[in-house]
Amino acid sequence: MRTVFLLLALLLSKDAHKMFFFLTVSDTVQCRKIGGECSYLLCPIFKRSVGTCYGQAAKCCRPFW
Repeated sequence: MRTVFLLLALLLSKDAHKMFFFLTVSDTVQCRKIGGECSYLLCPIFKRSVGTCYGQAAKCCRPFW
């Protein structure tokens, strides 16, 4: 019984981030909320990188002013 409990605890601790993933706000949504746009390459002229998008695959670009 004890080993079953330990295996269950190990399984839950290993995949806990996957179970609660739906509770977090994605980085793409956060970028759009601050008025940014996602770019896979460099940020366009007169824009700066302020974060990430698409699970850290792209940059969140926002105007300087």
